[in-house]
This record gives sequence, C-alpha cells and structure tokens, in this order.
Amino acid sequence: MGRKIRIAVIDSGINAGLFDLNEYVIHSTGFYINSQGYIAESNMLPVRNLHGTAVAMIIRHICSDVEFISVNVLDENLSTDGRVLAYALSQVFDYRPDIIHMSLGTLKRRYIFPLKKIIKEAKKLNVLLVAAAENSGKTSYPAYLNGVIGVKSGFFENYKQYSYKKGFFLAPDGTKGIAHIQEVPVMKNSRGTSMSAAYISGHLAEILKKYKNFSANDATRILINTLKQKE
Repeated sequence: MGRKIRIAVIDSGINAGLFDLNEYVIHSTGFYINSQGYIAESNMLPVRNLHGTAVAMIIRHICSDVEFISVNVLDENLSTDGRVLAYALSQVFDYRPDIIHMSLGTLKRRYIFPLKKIIKEAKKLNVLLVAAAENSGKTSYPAYLNGVIGVKSGFFENYKQYSYKKGFFLAPDGTKGIAHIQEVPVMKNSRGTSMSAAYISGHLAEILKKYKNFSANDATRILINTLKQKE
C-alpha cells in the first residue's frame, strides 16, 4: 500500500458512522455563523445532509489509499454563507491536505478576491483544488478560476471514465457502480456536478500516489495524458 492521500472535503460533513468511513475520516470539523454573527468552528456540528458522505464514498471507491478531513459548512439544504466557505478554506491548510475538494461553489462575484487568495496559498503549498461547476452552466466560483481544477458532468458508460473539454473535466454525474452507496436511497439518487467532481478527485488521488508536488496545471496535464493512454 502506498502513502495515504489526504483530502479535505468541504461539504456537508461526512457521516463516519456509515459503512467503513470511520477508517478513512481522520478529523472532523465545521464552520458556521453563530448567534453573535461571527464565524465559529465546532467539531460537534451534525451531518444534516448526506451529500458530503456520498462525495467521500465516490472518492474512496476510486482510490482507497485516502484519508479525509471532513469540513462541514453546508446545512440540510446544502446552503452556506460565502464568508463561511472562504474562512473554512483559509483554515483547512493547517491540516496539510494534498487535495481540497469542493462539490460546491458560488455565483457571487464578491467572493472572487478571497477565493483567489486561497488559490495563491494552495499553489504555494502544492495543494490541489478541485471544484464542481454550477449545474445550470452559469459561471461559478471557484470552479471557473485559474488554478482550480473545475469539473462538469457528462454521460459515460462506467464510473472510471472521464473526459476533458474547454478547460473542464467531465465525469459521471451519478453514483451507479459505487460500492454500498446504492443501499442508501438518498445517496443513490445523488446527481449532478457535485458527484462528477468527486470522481476527478479520486483519479487525482490515484495519480498523487505516484507523483508529488505538482501544480494544478501539471495535474490537468497528467490527467489528460492518462486519459489519452486509456483511449
């Protein structure tokens, strides 16, 4: 077994009590706006939506040599305050992740500047940023920002397939073929770019087992070359 690839999943939290995820989640935390209107951190925030759990299970299915930092920022409706997202991203570097995975984003341009600061820090620390593009096709952030590996959904025969087009990776938009996930109806029916991004993070984790310290541009190139070798 190779080294463990550490992935910070910024989402609705990972329910480590499901299946064997407790063997993969090494730390859980969360961020929210408290009653005084300030951003607060707590490792006691409940997982109110299994979205993040589905994301983790897809990543783990593609690459089993992973360990997760579960970062809970989304509520039961998969919503959050943009300030919470930006702050959570700024703090997650302390956990020394190899990949920061975001099956989420914002349409609000006012968050571009703080997100660019995060991208700059990620580049400095050789941390890969993966983000799902908005399902409707609207420009969303951070997926559309330089230095981020943006992902859209596509139609493929099996979960191992992906493609690259116009600056974005495309991957399956559902959970078909992912072990155990079909046993939970809520996760079984999960669809969209959120799931697509998880497949790409899984493939990146597999690549990171062989290579170290490469940029988002390097990662994109390697993923594309790997894709061409499979064709």
